Amino acid sequence: MLSEALVELGARLGDDGGAGVHGRVVAELLRRIREDDGAETPTALGRSLAASGASEEERSALADVAGTIARRMALEDEAPREPGAAFAWLVLLAAVDRLYGSALASLGRLPFISDRLLEFMADEARAALGDCSGAEARVTASGGRALAALAVSRKLQGAISNGLETPVAPGYRALYAYDPPGSHVRTHVDSSEYELIFHMILEHQLPGDGASGSALVAHLPDRGAPTHVWLGPGEGVALSGRGTLHSWQRLGPGERRTMVEIAWVRA
Repeated sequence: MLSEALVELGARLGDDGGAGVHGRVVAELLRRIREDDGAETPTALGRSLAASGASEEERSALADVAGTIARRMALEDEAPREPGAAFAWLVLLAAVDRLYGSALASLGRLPFISDRLLEFMADEARAALGDCSGAEARVTASGGRALAALAVSRKLQGAISNGLETPVAPGYRALYAYDPPGSHVRTHVDSSEYELIFHMILEHQLPGDGASGSALVAHLPDRGAPTHVWLGPGEGVALSGRGTLHSWQRLGPGERRTMVEIAWVRA
């Protein structure tokens, strides 16, 4: 159950020392859960917990705590099915949605992403990331001129605004990311610097067994199953990274992928 996960997390924070606001948030969540008489639905309880954040610092800490617990509960991207764990999962889902709003928009290949630009950015990514031959998990690196330009592109800004149905502005943060075979970005919410995020695939070498490869997995409220988004080179997806529990599936044998990660904020 959620309370058990919070007790475990609280103990770990205490052992680490200097838990600060995260420790206070865990304690407050435990208090509210224990006071609940079971009458609330998981959605109502999650929204109530989210509303308990008295400051932006506490709201941000609550999202971090929810993401940490979700990471432990969804080891292979799927929501837990055991009744108690499933209830707790829905509480977390509702809480992060109430805090920062869940949203996902698969944008496909945008018309201004030319083959030439894609090739140039792939070369720039290789130079920025360096030798990744020994990597066992995701490697990230700051970009260069092409990525910096895309991160403030008015055309991309318009596409994301339309896709997410909310005005957005540049977040002035952007990275290249490389995933080697076996890499798995487990269920999480993004850091506060990436309230909204745009991913675009630059290169994707699929597994040699003919499988469709790693997908983005997003858990959205009021949907019975997670949403899977498979992207090819040049294709992009935007999501509310701070308010959506999401992951990237484990890459298969021989599978490799390079993408961009660009921060945006609600305008």
